[in-house]
Amino acid sequence: MSSKNIFILAAMVAALLLAAPSASAVTLNEAREMYRAGDFEGALPTFLEEIKRKPKDASLNQWVGVCLMQAGRHDEAIPRLKFAHSKGVIEAPRYLAEIAFQKYDFDGADEYIDLYEAALKKAKKSMPDEIADLRRRVRLAGNMLDRVEKIVIIDSVAVDREEFFKIYRLSPGAGSINSVDILPDDCDYADPTTVFMPETQSVMLWAAPSDNDEYLIMESNKLFDGSWEKAHILDDAINISGDNNFPFLMPDGVTLYYANNGDGSIGGYDIFISRKEENSFLQPQNIGMPYNSPYDDYMLAIDEITGVGWWATDRNQMEDSITIYKFIPSDLRKNYDADDDNLVDKARITDYRSTWEDGKDYAEILQKIDRIELNRNSKKKEFAFALPGGRVYTRMSDFRSTRAKALMEEYLDAVEEFKANEETLLKLRTKYRNGDRSLIDTIKNLEQKLDTDRGILKQKANAVISQEN
Repeated sequence: MSSKNIFILAAMVAALLLAAPSASAVTLNEAREMYRAGDFEGALPTFLEEIKRKPKDASLNQWVGVCLMQAGRHDEAIPRLKFAHSKGVIEAPRYLAEIAFQKYDFDGADEYIDLYEAALKKAKKSMPDEIADLRRRVRLAGNMLDRVEKIVIIDSVAVDREEFFKIYRLSPGAGSINSVDILPDDCDYADPTTVFMPETQSVMLWAAPSDNDEYLIMESNKLFDGSWEKAHILDDAINISGDNNFPFLMPDGVTLYYANNGDGSIGGYDIFISRKEENSFLQPQNIGMPYNSPYDDYMLAIDEITGVGWWATDRNQMEDSITIYKFIPSDLRKNYDADDDNLVDKARITDYRSTWEDGKDYAEILQKIDRIELNRNSKKKEFAFALPGGRVYTRMSDFRSTRAKALMEEYLDAVEEFKANEETLLKLRTKYRNGDRSLIDTIKNLEQKLDTDRGILKQKANAVISQEN
C-alpha cells in the first residue's frame, strides 16, 4: 500500500473514531432518567465523569452513592452519602441506614432512620412504608444479635442458585429435597420452590401461590393406588404473612423448618420453625442468628443420621451463586455472650472456621456425607410400603410374617392390574375424544371398575398391615 493510501485510511479511521459515541455518551439528563428508572449500573459511569468536575455537588454525591450501594460497593458509597447528608440532602440518611443494616450496625441504622424521619418532618413529608418496615427489621435484628446461637459450621460451599438443593446430601431416613418435576401435572407451584418427601415417599410438601400471589406451604398425600390426593394447604398456622417456602419436615413428623419473608423476617427469607401438636402446627418462631441475616436464608435441613444440618444463604452477595453451610446442630441451644467482641463476626459468619472446637477434626463427618450418594443407590427398592409407627418396607425380606408376605404379593399384583387398567382407560378416552363415540359404555364400565378396585386396594393394604402387626 502506498504512503498516500495509508494516509487516506488513517484519516478515515480517525473520522470514524470521532464520530463514534464515547464511553460516556449518556448525557447527565439521560443518566438522571436512568437513575429514576432504577438503572443504577447504566447511570453510574456518567455520574462518575460528572463528579470529577463537580466534586462538591451534593446531588451528584447522592446519586453516585446510591449507585455504588446498589452495586454492593458499600465502602465507596458511604463517604458520598455522608457528604450529601452534610449538605442537607433529605434522602441520604435513608440509604446510609440501609448500608448500616446490611453491615450489622443496627444501632447506627436506627439512628440514620431517626435522622431521615426528622428531615422528612421538617420538609412536611410522610415516612415511606418501606422505611417504616426497615425500622422494624433493624430493631428485630438488633434483638436477635443479643442471642446468636453458638454452632459449629464444618463446611461452606458456593453453588449455582438455580439447583442449590442438589448439593444437599441427606441420608435416606432424613427424606429428600426434589425439584418440582416430581409433582403431579395438575399441581401449581411457586417459582422457585423445592419439594420435600420423607423416606416413605408418601407425602410431598412444597410452596404454591395463593389467590393474592403469596406463597403457601402445600401438602399432598399418596393414596393406596399410588396416585396423589388433591393438593391442599398444609396448615393456616404456618402460612403467615408474606411468602412461605422451602419446607423440610423432620423424621419425627412433628418439627417443620421453612422460610418466610413476612413481618417476622429481618431480611428477605428467614428460617422459621414450627412443631405439630395433635392435628395442627403451633405458632412458628424465627430461629434467629447466625442462620438468618439481612439477606435471604432458607432451606434448612437436619440429617439426624450424619448429625449434620444444612442451610442456604445469599449473604455473601455472589451474583448467580449462593452459599450452603453445613453445621452440627445441638439439642440444647447455647448462645454467645451478648458482650462478645466478635459477636457481629459470629452472626454474619465472617470466618466459619472460627466456630470450630480446638483440636477437632471434622473430615470424617464430611467423608461420611460424601459417601451417602453411593449408599443411597446401593440397594434397589422393590416397593415402598408404609406401616404405622413410621416403618417403611422396601422388599419382601422386610416382612416377619409369612402370611403378610403372601398378602403383599397379592396386593402388588392388584396394584399392577390397577395401573394397567388406568393406562387402558387413558387410551380409550383419547380415542373417544378423537371421535369414536362407540366406546362410551366401555369407558363408563372401566371407570366404575377402577372406583371399586380403589376400595379393594385399600382393603388389601390394610390386610397386609394387620397381619404384619
